[in-house]
Amino acid sequence: MSIRLSLLMINDIVLAGVSGEAMTMIHEHLKKESPFSHTVMVTHANGSSGYIPDDAAFDQVSYEITTTRLKPGCAENAIVNSFLQLIGQR
Repeated sequence: MSIRLSLLMINDIVLAGVSGEAMTMIHEHLKKESPFSHTVMVTHANGSSGYIPDDAAFDQVSYEITTTRLKPGCAENAIVNSFLQLIGQR
């Protein structure tokens, strides 16, 4: 499954776009790892990849988990690491 990422930086503000509905803990993970204190994740940006659960969310039964096309361990770190790489290329 394809997840489209986009990045817009204005001075020390980072807008990280994800083409689906990334769960809050993925955003928190990115904010923790980002070298910029003003890091915001924008979801439903440039496409619709559906629900994107963080790895820990798969332990719970919820609508988002039962409808996602993703498997545990395949999205959270990939998204965060890809954004960190994009930020580093600025």
